[in-house]
Amino acid sequence: MTIVPLHKTPNKVEAEKIVHELAAKGLVSWSKHAKERMEERGITTQQVPTCLAKGKVVEHPILANKKGSAGGYEIAMERLTAGDYLRVILCLRFSQTVLVVTVMKIK
Repeated sequence: MTIVPLHKTPNKVEAEKIVHELAAKGLVSWSKHAKERMEERGITTQQVPTCLAKGKVVEHPILANKKGSAGGYEIAMERLTAGDYLRVILCLRFSQTVLVVTVMKIK
């Protein structure tokens, strides 16, 4: 079943629903950069999945790459979790997975 639309860029509501669904299925991977920033910024591996599962998309998704299964849409999500307000930048991949690109505390 295809969750990530290939024919059009999802709007914020559609993107949020897709990310929530993929996160619930555990279809999330982490970039080396994201892991390094999380350690540097004191963000735990429990906080990010919470943001992905319950967060809000705060910017319109943009096409990040058109080619192959590594392509997808860049999305920013935010959520208050464990006392920290997080922003997660991710790639919603055409391969039906989420790649966490970077994570930061914003408030």
